[in-house]
Amino acid sequence: MDSKKIETILRKGLEKTKVAIQNNLVSNDRVASGKTKNSLKIISSVTASQVKVKLIGSKVLERLEYGRGKTDNPNTKDWKDSLKRWMRIKGIADSLFYPIWRKINAEGWNTTRPNRTNPNGGTKGIISDPINDFKKGVAKDLKVIIIQDFKNNGFNSNQ
Repeated sequence: MDSKKIETILRKGLEKTKVAIQNNLVSNDRVASGKTKNSLKIISSVTASQVKVKLIGSKVLERLEYGRGKTDNPNTKDWKDSLKRWMRIKGIADSLFYPIWRKINAEGWNTTRPNRTNPNGGTKGIISDPINDFKKGVAKDLKVIIIQDFKNNGFNSNQ
């Protein structure tokens, strides 16, 4: 089977997925600085026996989809600085820092109503919907290649 052809299909599918996730972030007002949106990258490696293609991005993407629980270590400088940066970008007054900081630390963050399967809320489907679409689309495209490969090369049941 042609590894380069498989890589091309996977890369095209992931490129479409990347754009769909970025569009979801924008349309759901989940972009402040653009850093998380722009963190999405596709990496791949191809050997004679293996094709690896990954879509990677900031760990913040999961929090945007699923929400987040209360903060384990609320007094870290990175966490405070990150929250202050986000507030500045969003135009939120500095005087609201401590109330927001305390609420997130105590309760977590969510934009949808928490439920049994999504206890901390989040923006459901922001990343999972494009990934599910990728799986369906790529499965169809790979099926075509596999069937064509069987037609061209035959199938030996003794192998």
